[in-house]
Amino acid sequence: MRRLSILLIFASVIVHAETVVSDTLSVTLSDVPEWFVMDARVEPIDQGTVSAQTSGRVSAISVDVNDVVPSGHLLVEITNTSQTAGQDQAKAAVKAAEVRYNDAERQRLRLVDLVKKGSVSRREYDSAATEAQAAASVLKQARAELVQAGENLGFTRIVAPYAGIVSARHVSLGETVNPGQPLLSGYAFENMRVVASLPARYVTQLKETTPLQITFPDGQVITLPQHQLYQFADPTSHSFTLRASLPKQTTPIWRNGSWVKLAMPLDTKPKLLIPENAVLRQNELSAVYLAGKNGFVLRQVRLGRHYDGQIEILSGLNAGEVIAKDAYAVIAQQGGQYAP
Repeated sequence: MRRLSILLIFASVIVHAETVVSDTLSVTLSDVPEWFVMDARVEPIDQGTVSAQTSGRVSAISVDVNDVVPSGHLLVEITNTSQTAGQDQAKAAVKAAEVRYNDAERQRLRLVDLVKKGSVSRREYDSAATEAQAAASVLKQARAELVQAGENLGFTRIVAPYAGIVSARHVSLGETVNPGQPLLSGYAFENMRVVASLPARYVTQLKETTPLQITFPDGQVITLPQHQLYQFADPTSHSFTLRASLPKQTTPIWRNGSWVKLAMPLDTKPKLLIPENAVLRQNELSAVYLAGKNGFVLRQVRLGRHYDGQIEILSGLNAGEVIAKDAYAVIAQQGGQYAP
């Protein structure tokens, strides 16, 4: 018998082996769940931009893009000359209002006894009481302006609203800013989620209790028990936005903007699955050794997806047929030849 140098693509080759490999298996159908796999993007749940709430010149920037900052960390400082002066002015107004109020209140209290004795008229007492009430209102207003001045002074120190990562810087040192002008952008890395587009034909198959499976580029697989499906479709793609929250992380492991695979389980379907060792691969040919009366027959098959050490057979085999568990063991038994 001559050795095969080129395997036939559309023909079967009968193997006449002197010793037949007894390690065979019967091909059977297995119920395998179908999965619909989508491209999903990792994004933060909380993200935003801090803006200036007062006017001034940027005197210090303590962070830069890609820095990880804790909550309450100082981000930007703005010159506070006018804000400090405003606070001092408000403090002085409070002191003046307190003096006026205390004097008016003492005058009112002094007239209380005199009115009872008839030494002064009721009209004089009412005038003193009105003056005391006016002084109390002025004091209240002065204290409110002091609070506002203190808040304006606090606006010159911009701190991180939550622990996160700085994603953009919109100002430079020494630049003059006005209220509403963006300073820094960032996001919280603790709470992240994945966002994908679900075609309309799969919407009815997604239930509230359907677990989703996410696969990261490094091979890490996580099951997400909860998800959120938008109630409206995108007017351009006619798909529905699907979001699922990732577990809380204390360090930025899952990064914003990364692409992952999000899989949704579908109904189970019977499939022909055989061990991967049972498949002989040669260039573009995939084949198995089919057991026959006189030995093995090399039969070409078309392969599908992989399932934990097994591979799906799309065509070339039928349920009930018997094949060799290890195609390469057959070749080794024949002295390294594909056929005798």
